[in-house]
Amino acid sequence: PTYIRKAMRGQPGELDSYRGEGGTVYPFYTANEQSFDDDDTPPPTPMWSNLPPPAPPETASRWKAVRKQISVAGRFWSAGQDRAEEAAVSTLSELLQGLVAQGALSLERRLVEHRDTPPGAVWPHGWPPRYTQRVLQLPLTEASVLDLVADLSAGALPPLQYVAGLLHAAKASLAQLPNVLRHDVPTGCAVTVVGDLHGQFGDLLHVLRCRGFPSPTRPFVFNGDFVDRGPASVEVALTLFAFQLLLPNSVFLNRGNHEERSVHALYGFQRECNAKYAPDAGGAAAYELFSEAFEHLPLATLLNGKVLVLHGGVDDEMTLEQLERLPRKEYAVNQANLLGTGRPGLVHPHMRARLAEIAAREKELRPINSALWNDPCAEPGVYPNRYRGTGLLFGADVAAGFLERSGLGLILRSHEQVPEGFHWPYGPGRHLATVFSASNYAGKTLNKGAYALLGATGSRLSDPALSPLPLDAAPGAAAPAASPAAEEEGATAEHPFGGLRFVSFDADELPRLRVSQRRHQLVASAVLAQRDELLAAYQAADRGATGELPVGMWEEETRRVLRTPPMLLPPMRCFLLGRDWGGSPTVRYQAFLGRFRLAVPQLAPLLPYRDYLVLLLANLDAKRSGAVSSRQFAAACKALHSQFGAAAALCAKPEEVLAAMGMAA
Repeated sequence: PTYIRKAMRGQPGELDSYRGEGGTVYPFYTANEQSFDDDDTPPPTPMWSNLPPPAPPETASRWKAVRKQISVAGRFWSAGQDRAEEAAVSTLSELLQGLVAQGALSLERRLVEHRDTPPGAVWPHGWPPRYTQRVLQLPLTEASVLDLVADLSAGALPPLQYVAGLLHAAKASLAQLPNVLRHDVPTGCAVTVVGDLHGQFGDLLHVLRCRGFPSPTRPFVFNGDFVDRGPASVEVALTLFAFQLLLPNSVFLNRGNHEERSVHALYGFQRECNAKYAPDAGGAAAYELFSEAFEHLPLATLLNGKVLVLHGGVDDEMTLEQLERLPRKEYAVNQANLLGTGRPGLVHPHMRARLAEIAAREKELRPINSALWNDPCAEPGVYPNRYRGTGLLFGADVAAGFLERSGLGLILRSHEQVPEGFHWPYGPGRHLATVFSASNYAGKTLNKGAYALLGATGSRLSDPALSPLPLDAAPGAAAPAASPAAEEEGATAEHPFGGLRFVSFDADELPRLRVSQRRHQLVASAVLAQRDELLAAYQAADRGATGELPVGMWEEETRRVLRTPPMLLPPMRCFLLGRDWGGSPTVRYQAFLGRFRLAVPQLAPLLPYRDYLVLLLANLDAKRSGAVSSRQFAAACKALHSQFGAAAALCAKPEEVLAAMGMAA
């Protein structure tokens, strides 16, 4: 047989498969895979049945040819930029050797002691965990939250004392919130609803790259199950709590069944916390603080007064008013909720003292159990969910009855892995939809992830805020053709309460997006470095001195100065010109150049020496913490000044450089 190996993002292990006679693909797992005894998610269907049907040959071949041309052109240009960077690295190495030989810089490193790897440790960036020395002060600012996300993306965790402070603040903030949050989407905006993430930090970053970071005009709802099974549950939870603290009126966190202590104690989150923050060093407090914050998470979010976003589902007696008045902190999944299945309960020892009290209140707390655990089914009525061991299965009649009793129009829920990332279990546009955002879930299945976009009341699918295109796509560009499965299930719907669109993605898109972002970064850096040359070229082409150029002429002059291939810039128009450009036939080139500027203009003389300074600072950072002392920074600046003389005169006064960045020497 012909062996095929496809590396999966999920850890541990890889997925193997082989192709037998007749082309049938048989998957199996390598010996280092852990067992996947999951009583929370139905067994995955055969992997080949999850693959989307192929596009029509003519459409597929046309799109493939266009993508190949753009990819080849971009690859050649990026390769040229990479070769230039390699040459710069060689020069940097020579500079370092010269500085060391002159005694101007010491590259001696201190050995850092690391504890041994605990059994079953889960860590996506290798072992041991790395910790940043950046101070995370409260109240949070936008800059501090973005720094936190950047550190987590680079595999650096905040120290325990800052995690504790953030979680204490998150717990206090969440405790003040009602069970059901309410938010009306502003006109011209769209709220992004994200389903289960399950510790897959890459999927969270993918959604943020596509939609942008949360803001007052870009609200988000994260619909539970932030943790367990994935390798980065701590990173996901810290990111979401930080954004919620920063923007409490724009970031809404719903509780999922995996935010229940008895569940995340079994499915990996407790083990991950203990691996990243060792219990013997006070790390046990981190897990407790996470658990306490989870207990205060709201149960649902009501959008535009008509769309109820909650993790699981509803039942035949539940009303919105019931859900609003229940004591959510007192809920725990336990033996009383097992509906006579005879299965052992998911009971953490910490919860046993509360079982008698909770059992007495089972009927009152039943709506919470439904909101976290229930699943839709094809048959009418309600039935015990014997597979999960708790919760109910409910039919379309039950969903319709709940909507009628509560005066709502739609239920948007998560909780179930579905092949396309979204699904209408009762038919497109009817009563309830599922959205699940963990692509290639836990590295075991080839499912897509998805997120939902809901516009303001009365919005149409043609509104720009509901566009499925990436934020850097050119206006007027055609969206990729949807798969037949996505069209059949209803990727779009228009309701009086707002336009609704589902956007699917898969793990294979993540590296493609990173390549695209790398090209965007290279182009932006080239524009910044050659602003004067670009301005001179634009002014020479603008014979009437109007301050504007036709788009084609602007593109040609930009390509000529930056020496990019012809097909590289058109897909980047919206990224380069900004959304305010709006597809106009002309470009105001001064406004275009104004989009690319240094945050601290007085540091412009340092721009040619940026890479040298970064390399020197990295070599002084013995612990790889991402931070150096002010004395080390001053030493690096003076070393550059001694090497480049008057051209790097600003480096002779490192205290002025620090002051310009708002830092004290």
